[in-house]
Amino acid sequence: MFKKFVQITALFNLPVALGIIISVLITPQADTFIITVVLGASFILMGAALLWAASNIKARASIIVWNGLVRLVGFIAVTYASSLGLAPDAFIYISLMDLVTAFVYIIGSMRVSKLPFKSLLLGKSQ
Repeated sequence: MFKKFVQITALFNLPVALGIIISVLITPQADTFIITVVLGASFILMGAALLWAASNIKARASIIVWNGLVRLVGFIAVTYASSLGLAPDAFIYISLMDLVTAFVYIIGSMRVSKLPFKSLLLGKSQ
């Protein structure tokens, strides 16, 4: 079940990334063009890394944990932006889904690999 969850959420990265990249290609802005394209490409690579990690979770659980931490940071950033009135409502809901995903990634990786969080954080595997 955990493997399927990781695979499905990894595949969701592709349409999000394409949406980010296409939107900036349609209306390029000098101050955000490069960072937005790089962000979109990062989402694609993150999804690919998750798919690869899901093929052998016991050996690659650290990749899933670190992706969970990235999602956790995203949640924190959106929460902070929201407190300043800078986050659209859609971002808040998406960040809540990312928060849940982050916890599933971290807890699921620990259960499947049977390794503590600290070991996974340091890239250890079985």
